[in-house]
Amino acid sequence: MTKDSLSLTLTPNNSSTYYQNLIFFGFLSVLCLTFAIGFFVLGATMILPFAGLEIIILFIILKLNRDWLNQSEKIYLDKLYVKFKKGKNDLTFDRFLSKFSVVDHKTKKKIFITTNKKKIEIGAFLNEEEIEELIVLLKNKVHDLNFI
Repeated sequence: MTKDSLSLTLTPNNSSTYYQNLIFFGFLSVLCLTFAIGFFVLGATMILPFAGLEIIILFIILKLNRDWLNQSEKIYLDKLYVKFKKGKNDLTFDRFLSKFSVVDHKTKKKIFITTNKKKIEIGAFLNEEEIEELIVLLKNKVHDLNFI
């Protein structure tokens, strides 16, 4: 952040690494296979396909979780432009024709970049405290830029 610009990168909270999750889901898979083999030895042969299905579902959940955690949003704000990048979408708006708006829902606040054509939510994955910090930061920076 400089006097005449602001650059932010927003990412979800990530409390564990990919390898930690892989170890956890691997442990669950080994546990599932151990029980399945134990029941197979006792004569319950139909449990093996369901155990395999359970392991496949565990790794699908791991993949979906990592995809969600790897998302990010970038906001760049200067005297003339607001630039927003989410995934492969890279949007640029005229700062004077766009605004940041806050909508207070019953469960949580939402922040949007609003122009005459689009309304884009910012930081949908942030928690309430982080949203409040982002609101204050954006308000202060917009105020500063208006008086430069």
